[in-house]
Order: sequence, then C-alpha cells, then structure tokens
Amino acid sequence: MGHGGRLVLTCVLAVVFGFGGAVAAVTVMHDSLRGQQGTTGLTGAPGPAGADGHDGVDGATGPRGPAGTAGKAGKTAKALPSQIDLGVAGCIGQSVNVITDVTITPQQKLKLTKKQVCVVK
Repeated sequence: MGHGGRLVLTCVLAVVFGFGGAVAAVTVMHDSLRGQQGTTGLTGAPGPAGADGHDGVDGATGPRGPAGTAGKAGKTAKALPSQIDLGVAGCIGQSVNVITDVTITPQQKLKLTKKQVCVVK
C-alpha cells in the first residue's frame, strides 16, 4: 500500500472510531507513515584554517607626478660691509682663540702662542 492509501485508511479509521481510532491507527502504522529524515538546517562547525598564500610581487613604478607650484620669492639679503677686519680690540662680535705663532723649543717640544681674535670695525 502506498503513502496515499495509508493516509486514506488513517482518515477512515479516524472517522469511524473517532479520536481514539486515529491515535490507534497512527500508533499501529507509525513505521509505515514515517519518511526519511529531512535536513536540519543547522550550520556545522567551521573547518580547519587553510595554508597561508604566497606574497605577491611588486608592481611597476607608476608615472611621475606633476611638478609642484613655485615657492615664494626670497627676501633681499642684508647688506654686509665690503671689508671685514680682524683684530684684538673693539670687537663687534664674539672673539675666538686663534694660534698666532708656533715655535720648537731646544728640548724638542712644540710651543703655541694663542690670542683672542675677533671682527672689528
């Protein structure tokens, strides 16, 4: 008997014997009424991670970008004196220690003479 026939028989028994007959018919023919289990729709656990991929290669160098805009014009330089003299008195700036003479002593030692020198007017 096919699935359609069993269903009709169950309905007839339910009509003839009422609710109790339907329960009895379903209990007796339980295995024949049961079909295959359908899919549950549940997502399974994730699989293992795959192997890392290989690094890509560098691409070709792109074209040169456009030139930037020109900068602001520079300021005029301060006028410097046309002549600068060095001396030891009347300094207009910081002085520096300069070696002015070198001599060798009879004991074969080097003797240096130093003076403070600066820019003068």
